[in-house]
Formats: sequence, structure tokens, C-alpha cells
Amino acid sequence: MTNEQVIEKLIDQINNDMQIFIAVLSIVIAIAAFLQWRISDKQIHKMQMAIREANDKAEKLAKMNKILIKNSALAIARNQFLIGFPDWRSDIEFFEYIKDKILVAEPSLIKYSKTQIANDFALYIHEACKIEKTFSPVDYMIYDQDNPSSQLEYIIGVKENSIYEVIDNLEDRKTKRKLFSDFQEFMDFWNNN
Repeated sequence: MTNEQVIEKLIDQINNDMQIFIAVLSIVIAIAAFLQWRISDKQIHKMQMAIREANDKAEKLAKMNKILIKNSALAIARNQFLIGFPDWRSDIEFFEYIKDKILVAEPSLIKYSKTQIANDFALYIHEACKIEKTFSPVDYMIYDQDNPSSQLEYIIGVKENSIYEVIDNLEDRKTKRKLFSDFQEFMDFWNNN
């Protein structure tokens, strides 16, 4: 064999080996790519599941948050009203908040809140007019007597003439004007809610 033939044979052998190497390398790369693709699909599926679980947890937390807000508002309402702060304007602000934000489906609490506002307003008028007689809200308000088994009796009306007379009997004109203005403000609230 001549040198040229040996070199040709070597080149052919290297070409064959190269082709085998490239084929094996291609198979290895194909397997690696397939495994990576499978892993990616699994990762994508896992991420989708994690996102769904996170969304479910977020929805549950949002529902729990609404319940907590509602219960907190109820507790605040009970504390504020049961303690008996005679600040009917603050009560109206709180009433508007609970009515708009959370208590659409709580008509009994709305009625209760409105009753407490009316009681506080009656006490305010009673004290502002410096009436010596012991305060009794029935002198100023009309209560619902249809449900005697209920512990809560709701105010269903305002004795406008009684309140008007009490205010009108004041001698101090400045106080009288202020109380009539307050009375008008209260009646606007009462008639519109």
C-alpha cells in the first residue's frame, strides 16, 4: 500500500468514525432535549397547579376577610351602641359605612342601628332642652310592639310633635334654632333610610 492509499483509508475510517460519533451525539442530544421537554411540561403543569391552589387560597382568604370585617363591624356597632354614646351624628356616619360596605344582607342590624341612632337623638334633645324628668325614649319615639317575644324593640316612628313642642318651649333662641336645625337633619336621615 502506498502512502496515498493509507492516507485515503485513514480519511475514510475517520469519516466513518465521525459519522458514528455525530449519530451517537445526535441521539444523546435528542434524548436530552426530550427529557428537558418532558421536565418542562411537568414543571409547567406543577406551576399551573400551584397557581390554581394559590387562587383558591386567595378566594378563601377573601371570603374569610369579608366575614371578619362583617363580624368586626358588628362588634363595633354593638359596643358603640350598647355603651350608649349619645352622639347621633357619629352613629349616622357609622350607619352609612356598615350599610354601604357590608350589611346589605343584614336588615335586622340596619333596623337596630337606626333604632339606636333615634334613641341617641332623643337623649340628645332631652339633655339639650335640660328637661328634669327622667329620660324615656318613648316620650319621643314610637316602638314596634308587634313582636313581644323579641328582646329588641325597633323604633318605627318619630313623635315629631312631641319633639317640636319640647324644642319650642325653650327660651334661648340660639339653642332653639340649633335644635330645630338638628331636628331637621335627623328627620332627613330618618325619612331617607
